[in-house]
Amino acid sequence: MALRPQDRERGLVVLNEARQTRRRAIVFGRVRVREVATGFWLMTFSGLVIFSLAYYRYSEVQLASRRGDVLAQQRAVAAALGTAGFSLRDKLEAWAVELAEGKLLDQVAPGVSLDAISEGPGIYLRLRQPDALDSEHIRKAARRSLHDGFTSCLFVGREGDPKQGLACKATSQCGPGELCNGWSVCAVPSQPYNLRLLYEGLRLVEPQWAKDLEATRDELQVRAIELDLQDAAKHEVVAAAELVRRSKYFTVVLDELPAEGEASGNAPALGLEESPEEQLQATDHFVRVGIWDIERAVPLLALRLEAAGRFVAVGQRAATVSNIVRAQQRQANNCAVATEVREVLVSGQLSSDASGEALASPPGLVAGE
Repeated sequence: MALRPQDRERGLVVLNEARQTRRRAIVFGRVRVREVATGFWLMTFSGLVIFSLAYYRYSEVQLASRRGDVLAQQRAVAAALGTAGFSLRDKLEAWAVELAEGKLLDQVAPGVSLDAISEGPGIYLRLRQPDALDSEHIRKAARRSLHDGFTSCLFVGREGDPKQGLACKATSQCGPGELCNGWSVCAVPSQPYNLRLLYEGLRLVEPQWAKDLEATRDELQVRAIELDLQDAAKHEVVAAAELVRRSKYFTVVLDELPAEGEASGNAPALGLEESPEEQLQATDHFVRVGIWDIERAVPLLALRLEAAGRFVAVGQRAATVSNIVRAQQRQANNCAVATEVREVLVSGQLSSDASGEALASPPGLVAGE
């Protein structure tokens, strides 16, 4: 009987039988499939390891070279800034600590001039008294130091309008020596200089800056540090150099905490977001004010006063919004202290009502519309 087409086996019968025999041997484990040469994989793995080590070494050399370039730029900035900034910083911090410890209270130097202090280039620092007991705390708290009602009412006759200038959102948009101020315009730092300008300039030449650079692990981080260095050298370093060169007087205002602890007023209850400094300045409390002649290194004035001003609205436009009322109270307290300081500087002597601890409470009315 003839085979059907589907039953026919293709190819030579001998080859087909050999193929079937080999398949059965593989299934039952009687033969071994030929393996890829072990040496090939060893050489491949060794090549990958050598390439990885070479690339890592190359990257480290490139990164170290990049760090060196940035460090050279930093040394150029340090040479331009000099050591005068560090000497001035240490001197001002020591004076602030003396005032915080109560060693200089209730004194005014003979022949002190209100006009010279209020109009001359100077440096201003505003801290809470517990934050001024050592240099480490001063440097941290100085970042929050701002111009306030005290500077507005004491330092009069200053040149320039802080609201005039090119609109900005960041200091990088401003020219050399200019900063993007609180009015969002580019301008040179207003008088008196805020001490935090000195700290912002000196941070680039501090040992910690070099440590941060050395700790970088990729080129992007190094590039970010380089851009920050170049931007700061154009703005903060220039401002710090001017502060060191021009400043004649140093004024410190230290806010004492009330006896029962840190004051918060009613800001939390009103849902207001205020810093600890703003909360304290909006309440009745004592402050310590110190003024020094930087060149002669002598104290010109040291007082302990009560900040207890009262804002009295004139007309029908009295503020009722909580944050505005709190801001007005801060202004009243700060301006009342500045007014008392002005009176002492004009008369050249302490108030006749002053006690061993503090002057009499300052006049507590500040009127406005």
